[in-house]
Amino acid sequence: MSNIPSPRPAITLEHVWVAAVLALILIGPLVTPVPPNDLWFHVATGQRMVAEGAVPATDSFSYTRAGQPFANQPWLAQLLLYGLNALGGVPLLLVAHALTLLLAYGLLLRLCLRRSPRLRVVVPVFLAALPVSFPDWNIRPQTFVFPLFAAFLYVLTAYRLGWFRRLWLLPPLMALWVNLHGSFPLGLALLGATFVGTLLRRDEAGGPPLPLLGWGAATALATLANPSGLGVLAYVRNLTSNSAVTQLVSEWAAPTVRNPGGLIFFAFLIVGGLVLIYSPRKPDLTDWLMALPLLWMSLSASRNTVWFAFVAVPLVVRAAARPLAEDEPAAASGSSLANGAIVAMLGLAVLLCLPWVKPLWMAGPQGQLLKHTPVAAVAWLRQQPDRPQRLYHTEAYGSYLDYAAPEQKVFIDTRIELYPFEQWADHLALSGGHDVQALIDKYQLDGMLLSKEQQGPLIKQMRAMPGWQQQYEDDEAIYFRRRP
Repeated sequence: MSNIPSPRPAITLEHVWVAAVLALILIGPLVTPVPPNDLWFHVATGQRMVAEGAVPATDSFSYTRAGQPFANQPWLAQLLLYGLNALGGVPLLLVAHALTLLLAYGLLLRLCLRRSPRLRVVVPVFLAALPVSFPDWNIRPQTFVFPLFAAFLYVLTAYRLGWFRRLWLLPPLMALWVNLHGSFPLGLALLGATFVGTLLRRDEAGGPPLPLLGWGAATALATLANPSGLGVLAYVRNLTSNSAVTQLVSEWAAPTVRNPGGLIFFAFLIVGGLVLIYSPRKPDLTDWLMALPLLWMSLSASRNTVWFAFVAVPLVVRAAARPLAEDEPAAASGSSLANGAIVAMLGLAVLLCLPWVKPLWMAGPQGQLLKHTPVAAVAWLRQQPDRPQRLYHTEAYGSYLDYAAPEQKVFIDTRIELYPFEQWADHLALSGGHDVQALIDKYQLDGMLLSKEQQGPLIKQMRAMPGWQQQYEDDEAIYFRRRP
């Protein structure tokens, strides 16, 4: 009998595992309709920048805060969103969004496999942990920096574990990050944790901390490569301390088991904690220095769970994979033909979910590209000769109006930090049907474009309100106009 091993198939089960992960990462955002909240204001601002040739410094979209100074930090992301929308509309935005997430979580999967190469154990654990990040998979500037955070984590882990030493990548990555989203201090935090951990644990495979100090300083200087210079730090400080942001925005509230995202997060904490406790492969000091501050941030605000997940998933995967894989026999690679067929089916599934194809076969809300967006209502409103001067609407509708009808000044939009706390409190009260007449008089409102899903109590009152007339209604929105 020959001892010559049979050749490995061209397409192995390892390829199937990787293809399954990548396909699932793509399919998730492709089949999720886009809400108006975090997208359209940024597209509208990108459009304004192209028209004016400058980053706007004052508000021009609202009548309540017109002319007020406004720090527009994510200008580069806004230009990208505007360009994508101008080239291919919502379908191209969805595809670009999915590819950005693929790059970010592909890097994270690569990091997991470098730290624990048993792919058939790593992949299921990776997929089980992935839902922690789902609530943050929205089309907005933050998505563009997910690959940058993953790249920082990968480069710094590779440096301290001796895989390679390309710290020179960090300053240009930071120069991009500081113009895309206000989370750029997290890159400096990863750098600081790595420096302190390496300084305290000189026996790690990485070199001395001097290169980290030098490239860390260059990375810190790269934060100045933005239109506001040092003013960008004030933007971050003001945003995180703004009472309207911290008290009224749900994603800035602490996670809770009362909603699915919070429940998944706490389940991940419990299961991941047990895995780390009982695994012989414990995180090292630098891992803890990266993970624990982000855990504290996540417990303070649910919008931070996505950053904690980036750091924690490789640690949990590494801890889980080792004990599970110690006695694992070498598995067969399967038939190349069968493996290829599975990979082809996964590719077909992705193609069927593309936004140009999905509406042709997928019925119901999931077949739509947009959700809760007053497209028809705004188009109708723009055609009316008696347009309101002081229109009231939800903040999400305001974001869409900024883009679809920039000449129609808005009451409020999703720039939480721009509008005073009192206005947000009044908006929430009016939206819920409280003190309706008093708030109409306070803001001298003459039109109301209301969401059927969110503002039912207010709609009920407006139907009976003397001096107002319903002029439009569809499945999404309803419009009332003050009688002359």
